[in-house]
Amino acid sequence: MADPFFVDERDPPSKRRILTEALRLFVERGVDGTTVRDIARASGYTNPALFKFFATKDELALHLFGRCYAHLHDRAALACAPGRPFDERLGSLLRAFGAILDGEPEAFLYVQDNLRIYWPRLPPAERKASLIELMRALLRDGVAEGRVTASVPTDLMVAAISGTVAQYARMRHFGELSSEEVDTALKPLISRMIAV
Repeated sequence: MADPFFVDERDPPSKRRILTEALRLFVERGVDGTTVRDIARASGYTNPALFKFFATKDELALHLFGRCYAHLHDRAALACAPGRPFDERLGSLLRAFGAILDGEPEAFLYVQDNLRIYWPRLPPAERKASLIELMRALLRDGVAEGRVTASVPTDLMVAAISGTVAQYARMRHFGELSSEEVDTALKPLISRMIAV
């Protein structure tokens, strides 16, 4: 089985296991609801093993946030890269989002649940890779193509789409929505929200 994206191939097995179990527990219980002892127990290592790699649980949580956010940004940037019509790029972005929820739901949920805490603490260079800015650029291109309304402020549309996608992810995580609903319901809903 391949290592998850948030571990480095050069990481020793103990660090890989600690990162994997920490992310699982952080999503399941929240960062505040997870102790160093919980992570050590779940990973099969001792507390000192964790502190060998991270000075604090908070440092571990920030590290995972940065890795998860960068991964989501890279997947989104690839999906909505310029050079294709707006509708195709939007569909590609939403399908990529669905694929992330199918294969790496913890990454998306962890980022969504911890944006307020960890985003401001990322180094400035890492904050330049912004999912919000990707969405702004995509919507501006949609306005230029005449596919997105110019009568609603772009940031309001970004907020509406981001909130809808985040809530969809939570409901899907709890089994209230299915993966098929990305194309059958989510994409048409978002298209109507931003239509000319």
